[in-house]
Amino acid sequence: MVLLSCVALLCFKSVCTEAQAPTDNSSEIQALRSELRKIEARLDELETAQKPSANPATAQPPVGEGIGHEGMRGMEPAGAPVGQEPMGKDSMDRGAAITVDIPHVPEMKIRGFGDVRAYLANQNLAVITNSPASPTPASQGGNSTFALGIMDLFITSQISRKFSYLTEMGFEADPASNGIGVDLERAQVTYLANRNLSITMGRSHAMLGYYNTAFHHGTWFQTTIDRPRFVEFEDSGGPLPIHNVGVTAMKKFSNDKLGLHVFGEVGNGKQTYSLFAGATPANVLADHTGKSTNIGAYVRPQRFTGFQAGFNWYQAALVPTQVAGAAPYYHQNIYYAHVVYIRPSFEFMAEDGEIGDTARGSTKPQYTSGGFAQVSKVFGSYRPFVRYSWMNPNFGDPNNAWVGRWVGPESGVRWDINTFIALKAEFDHYDWRNFSDDPTGNQVLPILHKTVNGAGLQLAYTF
Repeated sequence: MVLLSCVALLCFKSVCTEAQAPTDNSSEIQALRSELRKIEARLDELETAQKPSANPATAQPPVGEGIGHEGMRGMEPAGAPVGQEPMGKDSMDRGAAITVDIPHVPEMKIRGFGDVRAYLANQNLAVITNSPASPTPASQGGNSTFALGIMDLFITSQISRKFSYLTEMGFEADPASNGIGVDLERAQVTYLANRNLSITMGRSHAMLGYYNTAFHHGTWFQTTIDRPRFVEFEDSGGPLPIHNVGVTAMKKFSNDKLGLHVFGEVGNGKQTYSLFAGATPANVLADHTGKSTNIGAYVRPQRFTGFQAGFNWYQAALVPTQVAGAAPYYHQNIYYAHVVYIRPSFEFMAEDGEIGDTARGSTKPQYTSGGFAQVSKVFGSYRPFVRYSWMNPNFGDPNNAWVGRWVGPESGVRWDINTFIALKAEFDHYDWRNFSDDPTGNQVLPILHKTVNGAGLQLAYTF
């Protein structure tokens, strides 16, 4: 009450003084400001004195806090201001009758990647881009098209000093229906036991060679328009198990001058692969009990910055169905090697793999081989590149016959318009072989043989 009277008196004095001496009031203003600062300081002292004791031994919790916290989840403590959130928690459905409190997590970071492209070929695009996930009848295609590439959201969060999260969500067009679908490409949690050992669980990119671990779904990352045919994604016609749903462990030997890294993976393995089955990894239910394994190692010598060489062995069981004459069970072995030398202005990559599928009761594997060699050099904002790719399937193997033969060179240039946008131009020449299409888009005999020449443009960007 005294403080309010003081404030009123000061205000009245200010008005009277202003009316009596309108010409020079600077000294009066300074005095009033000094008095106001004293009043504010006294107000702070009184408010502090009215707060409950901060000593945990003497402070009393608000009514309702004494009940078990789990039983009160989602309810506001009695006496707490409406909308106030418990320290260290985030609340969902704020404003509803019942709220759900979740632990507070660090800031989630989101980056986006996308592209749009144009392509022209001397063959029907619906035939040469056919894949088991999106069979497109030849009657629905032409020799040229504009196309939306994948719109990829790359989301990360450093949950704690030891745990981190990463996910990729892709918005991608289906060439068969021209509709847009959403794919959860990666969703993984990584535990960093120490600076040399990490364990990752969830859906991740399998550690097959270098390309599949360095370049993901955003095409802005890679020099060329598309991935090499042999390391193409499963639903785009690739034969390799590009994704893994399971556990990955990585060990680095920091004191080793060779820069030795060893790793191991266990997962559900590939779903049934056949001429008619969709090519997708097992996200929930594997189609058999056996699990896939992948072990390998690579070196990064300290004396040769940018150099990496490695090898890995992948094995899994396959149970193809709906294919006449196919064995009920196949054992698959994949042997994969890579050598790369990556510098800011120079890029060299070479990878080669052999996929061997052995039917039950047989001792003779059916091999599908593939790989690529790529080199590029930077000249200012331009990066010309050349790549030679090869993929030779065994057309008698129902697990990989559908991928087709792709052998030939690609050349082009990438122009980085700025830090976030790149324009790529590319010319491809392939010796191509694959099955024919029936009216519904299924791949059937006989085998077609074509020479495919194509030119493409792509505008890739990150945001």
